[in-house]
Amino acid sequence: MDRVMVIGVSTFKGFHLARRLLKDGYEVIGIDDEGESKTQLARQRLYVLSHPLFHLIRTDVSHKPHMRQIMTMYEPNHVILCSGFYQNRKIERYEQVKQLVMNQKNRVPIQSFITFDLPMEQTRHSSSALHLITEDVYGPWDDSTTLFSKAVLAIDQGHRMVGFYATDIVKASYIDDVVETVVRVIKLIQSGLPIVGQFRIDASDYVHVQTLLTEIGHQMHQPVHVSLPMRDQVFQETDLPTLEAMIGFRPRTPLHEGLRKTIEWYNAYQTMMKEDMST
Repeated sequence: MDRVMVIGVSTFKGFHLARRLLKDGYEVIGIDDEGESKTQLARQRLYVLSHPLFHLIRTDVSHKPHMRQIMTMYEPNHVILCSGFYQNRKIERYEQVKQLVMNQKNRVPIQSFITFDLPMEQTRHSSSALHLITEDVYGPWDDSTTLFSKAVLAIDQGHRMVGFYATDIVKASYIDDVVETVVRVIKLIQSGLPIVGQFRIDASDYVHVQTLLTEIGHQMHQPVHVSLPMRDQVFQETDLPTLEAMIGFRPRTPLHEGLRKTIEWYNAYQTMMKEDMST
């Protein structure tokens, strides 16, 4: 049985990755290194992850003796680093984990080290990890920091969306597609094909922000009163290759389907929160 260490397991991507890996029969060592800084939603994600093959360890990756002990105890085959609360510590956390992975390889080979959304310039020449770049990832169990969550809140609660323009293009990637990509990569690496370097996970849909708001309003059966300023279209595409040719998969969830699942979860979560506050 392969073991996967997910660092930042209470984050949006970390949670979904851990849940899928557990479903597929992997043993998951979840490192929760956000401490008291994590949101209530992040705490509930950890509760949902309860599983016989899930080991939750609350520590910080900067605590080297403890992390070395964990590595020695569990001997993970794969390590996945997810960004969360510590956005300003992305590279620092990466360097700390990279050192742990290199030290562990001297004892028990780690087949893959995967990261998400690190600064491209600072990892461009990396030969020790697979760096994945995502776009506007959305789905259930998201927090209020992403464009999609802000758009849903704007429609539902009448909040303003500061910093967005109607003509900006959203590169929509549904979370299940991102997870599927990672799972296929892990299986490919298990077959003996090492993959390192920078790759992007392509979007399944491209849509203007104002169109996104309209679609969310339609699915929530609410009028769209949010009007955003206009500017010339801004579309930036990285020159990074995708993994499609290697793994035989590309993101394919239509926007309306992904939004439907996201909004269904959002409505259920809001209901649950209201019921908890009333008891």
